[in-house]
Amino acid sequence: MARLSGYQSRGVLNLEEAAALRQAASRLLALQSRAETCRWLNRGGSRTTRGNEWAPEVLVRVLSHPHMAGLDKDGNEIEDFGATVLTPDEYRRLMALFAEQKGQQPEPREAFEYLLSEGAAECGICTHAMTGTRVTGDADPSYRCPPPRVRQPSCGRVRMNADRLEDPVVEEVLAELLRPGAQQHLARLLADIRAEAARLKEHIAGAEARFMELGGMRDVLVPAAYAAAEKATKDDLRQSRIRLRYLEQMTDLPIEGVTNLVEWWKSAPRSSQRALVCVEIVKVRVLPVGRGKHRDPSERIQIDWRQPAA
Repeated sequence: MARLSGYQSRGVLNLEEAAALRQAASRLLALQSRAETCRWLNRGGSRTTRGNEWAPEVLVRVLSHPHMAGLDKDGNEIEDFGATVLTPDEYRRLMALFAEQKGQQPEPREAFEYLLSEGAAECGICTHAMTGTRVTGDADPSYRCPPPRVRQPSCGRVRMNADRLEDPVVEEVLAELLRPGAQQHLARLLADIRAEAARLKEHIAGAEARFMELGGMRDVLVPAAYAAAEKATKDDLRQSRIRLRYLEQMTDLPIEGVTNLVEWWKSAPRSSQRALVCVEIVKVRVLPVGRGKHRDPSERIQIDWRQPAA
């Protein structure tokens, strides 16, 4: 069987391919055309597992494989699958997009890189992660709490245009970076994040030993207790991998030697800007529109700032 792009083997990522496919998925979800997304992949040197340049139909076929998100053919998560190129949420949003676009030829448009995606923004009603989306093909980029689904406890009741959410958050972050001692504060935050990432890597590396130890208790525990312990161990491993992926976006923040972070921000790539924001904050909570309508978008935003470990 041919190797699936993005993986060395099941649950083991080819990091370079996986990163390119994640970026491609983000561009498609931002309604960039398939042709333009393939041109971006090919310009960057990305190739299929056969060594060919990407074509729209090939990219859609690869991203539509359920193993991209560790799912089976019925859309259920495969236990012990390992690392995945996409999250189940990203995969399902892509499948919904492909179904919607079937038979259509959407106009090419510039991809929008969301600053507060992947859990950095949460719904102020149900606390579910906000996702970057466009309500219609012609709409401005926005964040919304996704509609509720089976095994997804979201409410779907909060939405905010991306510029109205991101601009006030950026202003607050840059104001923090102008405070005395900001560089030292940021360095401590980065040290904490790198330490947590190192602990998670060690924890993930020890998973096999934990499963072996648990297997040795199969004859000691009653079946229900063993099943519960096994599920808890698998859930812990899955959540650890998700958390590590999130932290790794921040650990390589390229600010060494930078003396003016505000000036650096003006020319920094979007990925670096996002990393800096996520170092400074834990969450941005987006509140629903009140009866009187919020004229100032900052009234709907609550920032949970990250603090150095004691």
